[in-house]
Parts: sequence; C-alpha cells; structure tokens
Amino acid sequence: MGLQQLPEILAQQPDFADALAYSAENTNFIAPEGLRPALLAGLYRQRRQKHPGGALLIIAATSREAEQYRVALSSIEPDADILELPAWETLPHEKLSPAAATVGARAVVFNRLRQQDKSAKPLILVASVRAVLQSISPFAAAASPLNLSVGDTDTPPADIAARLTALGYTHVDLVAKRGEFALRGGILDVFSPAADMAVRIDFFGDEIDEIRNFAVADQRSTETQLTATELWPARELLLTEEVRERAEQLLAAGDPHTELLEKISAGIVCEGMESLLPLLVTDMAALTELLPPHSTVAVIAPERVLARAVQLAETNAEFLRAAWDAAAGSAEQIEQQTVINTGEKSGMLTLPAVKQALAQSGVWHTISPFAIEEKADEAESADSLAVTVSAAAIPAVPPGVDAVEFQTGQIRDALTNGKQVIVAAGASGAAERALELLLEQQVPATAADDNLKQSGVAQVAQANSLNGFETEQLLLLSEADFFGRHISETAPKQRAGIRRRKNVVDPLQLQPGDYVVHDHHGIGRFVSLTKKQVTVGGRGSRQKSEREYLVLEYAASKRGMPADKLYIPIDQLGQLSRYVGGEAPALSKLGGSDWANTKKKARKAVRDIAVQLVKLYSARAAAKGHAFAPDTPWQHELEAAFPYVETVDQLTAIAEVKRDMERQMPMDRLVSGDVGFGKTEIAVRAAFKAVQDNKQVAILVPTTLLVKQHFETFQNRFAGFPVRLKALSRFQSDKEAREVIAGLADGTVDVVIGTHRLLAKNVKYRDLGLIIIDEEQRFGVEHKDALKQLKTNVDVLAMSATPIPRTLEMAVTGIREMSTLATAPEERHPILTFVGPRNLGQTAAAIRREMLREGQIFYVHNRVASIGRVARELAEAVPEARVAVAHGKLSESELERVVVDFWEKKYDVLVCTTIVETGLDIANANTIIIDNADKYGLSQLHQLRGRVGRGRERAYAYFLYDPSRVLTETAHERLETIATHNELGSGMQVALRDLEIRGAGNLLGGEQSGHIAGVGFDMYLRLIGEAVDTFKGEQVHSSQDLTVELPVVIKIPDSYIDSERLRLEAYQKFGAASHPGAQADHVTLVLEELTDRYGNPPKEVEQLAALARLRRKAAKLGISRISVLNDQLRIDAVKLPDSKQVRLNRLYPGSSYSENGLILVPMPPALTGTPGLATSPLDRLYRGADKAADGDLLAWLDRLFESLFSELLAGVSAPAAKV
Repeated sequence: MGLQQLPEILAQQPDFADALAYSAENTNFIAPEGLRPALLAGLYRQRRQKHPGGALLIIAATSREAEQYRVALSSIEPDADILELPAWETLPHEKLSPAAATVGARAVVFNRLRQQDKSAKPLILVASVRAVLQSISPFAAAASPLNLSVGDTDTPPADIAARLTALGYTHVDLVAKRGEFALRGGILDVFSPAADMAVRIDFFGDEIDEIRNFAVADQRSTETQLTATELWPARELLLTEEVRERAEQLLAAGDPHTELLEKISAGIVCEGMESLLPLLVTDMAALTELLPPHSTVAVIAPERVLARAVQLAETNAEFLRAAWDAAAGSAEQIEQQTVINTGEKSGMLTLPAVKQALAQSGVWHTISPFAIEEKADEAESADSLAVTVSAAAIPAVPPGVDAVEFQTGQIRDALTNGKQVIVAAGASGAAERALELLLEQQVPATAADDNLKQSGVAQVAQANSLNGFETEQLLLLSEADFFGRHISETAPKQRAGIRRRKNVVDPLQLQPGDYVVHDHHGIGRFVSLTKKQVTVGGRGSRQKSEREYLVLEYAASKRGMPADKLYIPIDQLGQLSRYVGGEAPALSKLGGSDWANTKKKARKAVRDIAVQLVKLYSARAAAKGHAFAPDTPWQHELEAAFPYVETVDQLTAIAEVKRDMERQMPMDRLVSGDVGFGKTEIAVRAAFKAVQDNKQVAILVPTTLLVKQHFETFQNRFAGFPVRLKALSRFQSDKEAREVIAGLADGTVDVVIGTHRLLAKNVKYRDLGLIIIDEEQRFGVEHKDALKQLKTNVDVLAMSATPIPRTLEMAVTGIREMSTLATAPEERHPILTFVGPRNLGQTAAAIRREMLREGQIFYVHNRVASIGRVARELAEAVPEARVAVAHGKLSESELERVVVDFWEKKYDVLVCTTIVETGLDIANANTIIIDNADKYGLSQLHQLRGRVGRGRERAYAYFLYDPSRVLTETAHERLETIATHNELGSGMQVALRDLEIRGAGNLLGGEQSGHIAGVGFDMYLRLIGEAVDTFKGEQVHSSQDLTVELPVVIKIPDSYIDSERLRLEAYQKFGAASHPGAQADHVTLVLEELTDRYGNPPKEVEQLAALARLRRKAAKLGISRISVLNDQLRIDAVKLPDSKQVRLNRLYPGSSYSENGLILVPMPPALTGTPGLATSPLDRLYRGADKAADGDLLAWLDRLFESLFSELLAGVSAPAAKV
C-alpha cells in the first residue's frame, strides 16, 4: 500500500486545504521539504478536476533531486505516468553527441506530451533546471517510434534498414549498444535507444515472422517472444534534405567547422553533430511550449534553481570563450578543439524565457522553504501570491541515542495525542522490519492497507517519502527518519535485462601485426585471414577445394631471409590464443627447439605452484569448521530490503557462499568482479548469516578509506537489526580502539571492519566464524602470515576487484572456490572521452560543469615538482572550487586524510599523481582530467579512466596534451585508441588483459612474470592446469597437433556471415567445441547460436559442425592424423585392443592395423563411386552434382568411430578445456 490518501488526509488541515484553492493561480508556496510531494499531488489533482488534459512539470535544481521527486510521487500517484526528462550530458557547444539512452528517454517524454490531451492518465514530468533550459529541436519534439509487429507484410528488411539510418541509427556488423543495427540477410538486429534490451527481427521474405529480445553480452536470443516492438529515433538532429542544404550553405560561407559540416552535408551521421543544432535548425522550442494547455509548472527551491541557471549560463560562456580563443588559431587547431563555436546562437535558454513560453492557460508555482524576496527571482512576476503550508520537520536524533528507540518514543507520544502515524519504508524488507520493531516495543502497529485514515495505530506503508514531517493531525516518518538512515535506496528496482554471459562474444579481434601463440609452433605474428585453393583426395587428384586459413608470420629460418609463414586451417583455431605478456615478444622459429625449451622451463616453474595449491586443498579438506544453519526469517528480511534486482552472477555467487558456509569444511572462496558489480552485497549477506549463528565476523580491508566506505554500507544495510558493528583503523582514537578490542574479546561486538590492525597480536576474538578479506593481494607477507594463523578452521570469503580470467578460474578449480561477477550493472554508462590540447578555459569549464551537478573531479598530474603550481592555477581559474593535492611523497597518514576528506566531499577537485589509478572508489567523482596524457601507457590510461563512471551519472574523461609539442606517432595512436574504445565490457582490450596479468601475478607470485612473458598468459595458465591435474592424480591430456585432411568443403560462406571478424569468431567457437574437454553437446549449442544469429546454416557450416565433433572424438583418443589417400582412410595412431581389431576386420573388410597404431580402412563404394572410371573416385566427390557426398563421408566416419571406439571414448577422462 502506498500513500495515495496522503493529500486527502492533509486536506483536513485548514492551511493545506486553503493552499489547494490556489491550484489555478501563479503562487509562491512556502512548505517544508517532506510535505512538498503531497502538496504537488494535491494541487495537480485539484487542477485536473477542471482540466484533465493538463500535465505537471516539476523543475528541480539537480537531476538527483528530480529523481527523488519522481520516486516520492510514485508512492502518492501510482496510477500516473511519472517520467523524468534527462538533460544531455554535454553542454551546447561541446563537440560530443548525447548518449543514445538519453535521446531515447527524451523521445519517449516528448511523444507522451503530444498524447496527453487524448490520455485519461495523469502525466507528471520531473526535470533538472539544466534539462528545462535546453532548447529542443523540432526532430526531438516530433519524435515518434517506428512500430513493427509480427505478421507485418510489405516490410522488406532493406527498407527498414534505410528508415533506421534516417532515424540516426548506425549500421554495424555486431550490435553492441543502443542506436545500432545490423542486417544479415533476413535477420535484423536493432537496439532502440529507449529499450532495455536489443531485439532480433526474423523476416520471411518481406513479412515479419518473429520478434525476440537478445542480450548484447552473448548475442543470444531470450526465450521471450514479442508481438511488436518500438524503435525510437537515435538522434535529436536528423540529416534531412533541409539540414544537409543548410550545412552546404554554411560551408560556402566559410564556417570554420569544416569537418563536421562536410559529413553532415554528405548525410553521414557523426559524433558531435548535435552541437551545430542552433546553426542548422531555426525553429528550436522551449520545453514549456510542448506542454499541453492548462498545465502546471512547479519550481522546487527557486533560489537554488535560479543559482543553477546562472552557473549554467556562466559555464556555457566559459566554453564559448574557449571556442573564440580557438578561432584565433588555424583551421586545423579549430578542428582539434572539443568546443564548437556557434556565435550568439545558443542551445541554452534563460529561466524567464522558459516561463514566458508557457501557454497563457498554464500555471507557474514555486515551492520554497521560506518567503522569496521579489528581486531574488527574475522568473517570478510581481503578481504571484505567497501561501504558507505549515508543518514541522522531524527533529534530529540526539547524539548517542538509537534512532529506532528515539522514533518509537515519538510515535507513542503522537498516538497518545490522537494523531495519525504513518511510517514509510521503500523496500518490502525494510517495511517488514519496521513493523516488527514497533510490535517488539509494544507499539500498536499494522501494515498499511487501502485505508490510511485509521487512528490509534501506527501504519507501516511500503512507500518512498522524501523526508518526514509533523502536523497537528499527522506524524509521517520516512525510512531515513525511523532507522536513522536509508536501508533501501530511493532508486527503483532495476530490471535484470542483461543475463550471465554464457559465451561472451569476443572474437580474437586480431589486427594485422598482433601476436598470437600456437600450441606447437610458438609465438607468431598475425598477417591476415586468407582463402586458398587446395588439392584434396591425395596423390594424383586434380580436384581443388577452397578453404580459409589464418596466415601467421614467424622468425626467418636464416638471417637476411624473409620471415617464414605458417597457414593455419580454420578448423584448428583452438590451438591459437592471443599473446598477452607485456612488451612485443621475439618471434619463434618454425621447426626449431626454442619453443619446446621455453615451454619446458615454464612447465618446470609451475610445478611448485601446483604443489602449493594441492597441499592447500588437502589441508582444507581435512579441517573441521562450523556448519552454519540455513537462512533465518531475518535473513530474508535483510535481503528483501536490497533495492536492486540482483544480477544472475550475484545470485549464483550468494548461493555458492551460503552453500559453502552450511558445510562442515571451512569455506575458502574468492569473489571476483569489478567495482560496482555487487561484491559488497554478497559480503553483507554472508556476514549477517554468520551473526545469525552467534558467530563474529572480521572484515579486513587494505585502507582506512575502505574501512569508512564499508562501515557506511554495512551500517545502512544492518539498520533496524540488532547487529553490533564497529570499525578499527587509525581514525579511531586509542580509547575507541581499546573499547572495540575489548568488545571483540567479550563478544559484545558482532562485526568489525578494519585495516591490518585487526591482525595485531592483542586482538582476540570470542568466537570468530567468518573472515571477509577485501583485495587480499594488497596485504604484505607479514600480514598474510598473521592471517594464516587467524584462518584456521574459520570460513574465509575473499573479494577482488582485479579481474580474474576465466582460464585461471578453470586452472585452479577444486583448489580454491571462485565466483565471478561478470555482468556489468545495467545503469552504468560508457564514459564520454575527450582528447585534445590543454586549454585552461576548457578545463575550468569542465570542472564547473561537474560541480553544477554536485560532483567531484580528479585532475591527474604526474609530476610532484609542479603539482602545487597546477593546483594553484586551477584554484585561480575556478575560485569557487575547493582544491586538494595528493601525491606519493606525502606521509601515509597525510595522504589518507586528504583522500578521506575528498571522499567526504570536503573538496571538489583532487589534483593528484597516478595514486588514483587503483583502489579509489568514489562514486561522486565523475570527471577525470589527465594532464600530459601522451606520456602514459595505454593500459594506464584505461585504468585511470576506470576511476570514474561508477555512479548513476554519466562520466567524463579528458585526455590533454601540451599544444606546443608535436605528438609522437605512438602517442597519437595511443590517444586515438583510448578515444575510440570507451565502451563498457570491452573485455579483451589491452587494459583489462593487462589487469588480468597483474591479477594472476598477484595470485601466483611476481617471480612468474618472466615465464608468463615467455609463453604467453593463456599458455602459462594451461600449464598450471596440467600440473595441478598431475599432482591430484588425474589423467592429463596435453593438447597435441591433430591434422584432419578430408575431401570435404569446410568453410563458412561469405553469403552466410559476410563479416570477416564474425566469421573468425564462429570458427573460434567450433574450435572450442572440438576440444577434447568440451561437452558432447557443445557443437550443437554452437549451431543453435549461429541459427539464432544468422538463420539456418548452409550445408558447408553443418559439415564444419560434423568435423568439429569428429575432431573432439579424435583428440580424446590421442589420434594425431586422419586423412584419405587413394580411396583409403588413414588413422594415426591409436591403440586398438585385439577384440577391436577383430571387429575392424569384420565390419570393414580389407582393413589393416599395424603395431605402431596405424589403421587403414578402404572407402565404401557409395563414397568412391563405380569402379573403372578414368578419374579418381574422390575427384567425383567434388563435382557439383555430387556435393552431398561430403556429408555422407563425415557421417560414415562418425559411424566408424562409434563402432570402433565407443567404449574407449566413454572411458577416456577429458582434460580441462584449455581453449
């Protein structure tokens, strides 16, 4: 039950009822914050009684406040359409396009506004002042979706593609983000900017046969079938004929923005073209012009809104000045700028202009906490009335007093005085807990139902409220008031749109010149993917078949000679991995012993690691720990209060942790996932489960900042439950530390969060049951020794933000349990990235822009000698900014203090060295400016950029270089790469792979880095896996060179997959499926995926699948070669028992088996053709009329393997997949 009746209850109060009478007049209302959503709802209801077609627009100072009003009003007006209008992430003059998701959300809002006069539903819009002041293009104002339904006819896929291009979509070969589409024959993939998931549209001719969602993470369709889909415009500037002509006119007039205008005039969608909207389009509109007649506009806290509007205008002017400065330079310099100069024309309006644009029938309200001075608000007219609605704010909880205890007393007093009492809690778990606590305290309480007007009992409603308030007749407490903090955020539950990646689409992504590792030939350089005509059928055959090969380059066999080349058949892709291991390696020599020796050394080096891992596993298996009880009702309440929908990865990891805890064997599990992927929530639930069993929990973190961050998170989540939580770090006084240590010893402290101080000898625990270690690799050797003493028979949950690669996870399976969180949160956005010359004006404007949304800024300058000067320059350029400096020369305590102060928002800008590169998680810092970016390595730039973009807001990264210096070619390429690859989840990019190496180095020991460089990361991990299997006594099947030479066509036709990159990916999948460790149905799953993505596979692809099945069986048996020569099948070499030799001769007369394992089998007449013809029988296989014989040959081979080797195959234990 929500708070629908709240306005009616408040209307019993005379001043509230009087206020509602002014719903149709321009009015300045004075009301406390908690009361405002109910007042707004009441005013809008009153207005709709006479004019049901009007809308309500609420203008807040920031997008966060707008979101809070959206959430609060959803509890009061659940039947209304409540939409938030997001602002562009860019300022009008920036050479950047708004995000597609923002464009989509705005299009939905504008379209809904146009429908309001026909709709019976109330419409409430919330928007920040920035969104309101932005003028709207006619294309956005008229936005409507392209509607497609199953059964639609006369819809040729090519025509739909042309319409999508006209709507601003980008044509790609693989859809990865909103605003993209891919057309493959009769299958159209498209990701609408306003959608949660992409859709796959299957055509039968020109008719839409099927529509289904698919996840971009693995490109697989979901099971949900859709009947229709809406495809919204992807841009707010569409390249119509008029726009293109205008661009040509500007070019002819000598406008300096030549590059953009040339593309626009040619009809090419390009980044940043929206910045020229004021020059290209004349009839821009204000948001208030789009509101239907008889609408209401309410400005919340008009003093702050006006201040924001002024700041926004100043920041915009700052960008303009930077553009004028650039205009003084050459045309080339102008194009390098991230700022567009549109002269006096601007996409920004003023607040008075927005008010003036409101229709005469509209009403303009303000709601302020105090009376407004007339001159304080330019947007207010002198005839506005001032009306006060009185209510008292909830008093602050006295220091040292428990919030629940204090508010319970307030509730008792209110009930005694005959007041109605409502407690509003956002999540079901929080509401249940609040009701439970009230009943425990003997307070009459009930869960709220349809009638909120009950008296004599406290009603607990599952609803969101901004803040509580008290009137003469009502006491309303918000969740934050009752518990002392929010235990469920105001954010709405996210839909779990993106599922676990079954097989992440990540082709080798090879570019010419990339290094690869071949299992048997070593390190080579990729040259190209090529097609070759090869002779098939053995000696004397004249028939050719076209096959695809990867061309690799190896070291020349002799000095002065050209490099050797190796052609790898695409069905052997499983033997290749991309080289990762540091700088450019030396190429191996074909046929030499160097590669074998390098592998031998690495294999020897990993033996010690394998022994350690196996010993650790054996010790754990022998130890006896505490088996925790199953979940309690309180556990369910805590988990129900979590405000987001858990990702599938999270749910899996939570289940695995709980299962481990409920076993007798001590848990030792590592949860790996990037910041923001949900590791902390797993720790919260595990810790709570341990406390429920009367066990203590120690949470060990590497820095005092993390102590504060985790303490705040755990405190919020445990609010309302009797869990005694304490922190122990250098920020506690000696007295506080002694009290915590005493509490741990006598059991009065349940959960302690601390740095390595927790490992001190004087810290004793009464009954420790669980240790949670965050970033274990960041603790030193002496700390790890102390930890080993602590870990005896105690459950251990380690967390790491360093990505642990899947291959490493497989290598140590059964040694240390691992859970991987690989699904990025849906609400995280790609980071908008600028690359350009340093310009103090632009830098100042970037800082101001972040401060406008109450965010913070990292400014990275990596020279300690000049960092102070840079900080002073920034402080002078942006006097209102609070600037702090942090670098490695500061003492540990000084550095921690500065960083913690920054985290606590005491500073706006942190000027620092690359200490920010790792370990800092500050969600409010969403702009990073990197000075002298050309001096950094690519992986460093990726990691620095990864420090921002962790919150709800869109993040910005500026990579600046000295304009007076010429960039080297390498630096230019590096900066170009960083600007291009700014998407989330580009997992195989350099930075993440570099992190994986670092993560493995930390897990396995830094001394192994030389061996990793020598053989490549993936090969190194395979060697560990083999060594572990050996020491565990399991059979090891190291990969060996299997050659298959059969007269069959094995390729993926260009007509089926025309993109070389995606063909390579498909070959790679078949290569993985042909590995001896692959599951028996792996090939079938690959075929199903290809059918889903590209349609029914042609015969050549089915043959490739049959060949992959054959290769898997042959590899499991240790066969090195399968070939056809002169009408005989040759299999090398397999050990055949006597009984099988007899079976071979009985089933295949004329066959032979030699002691060295060679099997020769005559081909059946059906495959060799009629004897006596002049040409070879195998030549006839390749005649056009007889192509079906390819499949017949593979089917015959499959039957032969089953009849000879079925028992052997069933008895062979496959090695762990190393693909």
